[in-house]
Amino acid sequence: MFTVKPVFIGWIALLYQLPLQLFFTLWSAVFFGSLIGSIRVFPNNSAVPFVLFGAIAFLGFPLVAYFGKKLNYARTEYKFSDDRLEFEEGFFNVTEKVIKFRDVKEVTLRKNFFQRMYDLGTVYLATDATGSCRPNIFNALGFGNVSASGIGVVDIPNPDETFERVRRIVDTQKI
Repeated sequence: MFTVKPVFIGWIALLYQLPLQLFFTLWSAVFFGSLIGSIRVFPNNSAVPFVLFGAIAFLGFPLVAYFGKKLNYARTEYKFSDDRLEFEEGFFNVTEKVIKFRDVKEVTLRKNFFQRMYDLGTVYLATDATGSCRPNIFNALGFGNVSASGIGVVDIPNPDETFERVRRIVDTQKI
């Protein structure tokens, strides 16, 4: 019937990863700075290893998050048909999932502050499924989307229109 692709907004991707960026900057500075400091590569009480590893993490973490999410969104596609949603995403870790509309228990539209700025939103289809989704670092960085009990059709344009279309399709499957 129709296909939807998410929209990538770079500065929002960078904003969402900021707390992890700051954490890993401090952690890398302390952990690796202390490690290198203990083997006496730099003079005693030198701040160079702390600053060096902190700077690497501060600059490297957002680069990985930005390009990872951009590549993930480029590959992500939501294919809606009369009876199911076929979903494929991933760059580092490719995931495919099919949700039959007869199994959908609830359809929810979510639009956070940043999504509303760009007329984007997330349509979430909840099911009773209780499969296992193995957690991985890519999901933690915001690259993954599949959950064990449904799927979020994330950062899509015209979310109100898509929500209504999906809701009507799901309602016809319940009759």
